[in-house]
Amino acid sequence: MRPVLVRPLFLLAGPFLAAMILAGCGAGDVIDDQKTEIAVRFDVQDATGEPVRSVTCPSGVPVSVGTRFTCHVVAKSGDDAVAELEVTSDDGDLRMLSLTAP
Repeated sequence: MRPVLVRPLFLLAGPFLAAMILAGCGAGDVIDDQKTEIAVRFDVQDATGEPVRSVTCPSGVPVSVGTRFTCHVVAKSGDDAVAELEVTSDDGDLRMLSLTAP
């Protein structure tokens, strides 16, 4: 019998997350990394049903439309993923572009 490869549910959610908007994560001239981490955690969990252990996003990301950055996501199961985000407004609104295995 051949082994069956099973991909974690939360890594298959990338296409579903592409339209997800994370509103109001800006804090003046830079994106608020703590608000972004909370928003990514809940949005990934809601979209995939997979509990999220942690999310780590960079600090100091400028609020500049079109700026892209990544956050590291770890599921409760221990699986890792990288969430790519883009700044979509001068108010610091974000759009999640993808969620992929590193």
